[in-house]
Amino acid sequence: MKSIRIKDLEIVEQERQQEESTEKNTAAALAQLTIENKKKDLLITQLTQTIANLNIEIAKLKGGVS
Repeated sequence: MKSIRIKDLEIVEQERQQEESTEKNTAAALAQLTIENKKKDLLITQLTQTIANLNIEIAKLKGGVS
């Protein structure tokens, strides 16, 4: 009877460790995705500014803006 309880406790502990590991991996993956999304947002902002600057330069070349 005691050996069954010990085995049950071992199984419960293994399951808890697996769940903890899964949670850590999920959190790490979400953190990495958040970082990548922030990088993409920054790149989009930079590209938008570049396009705006180029549009101004085009307008200057056409004589529309001084």
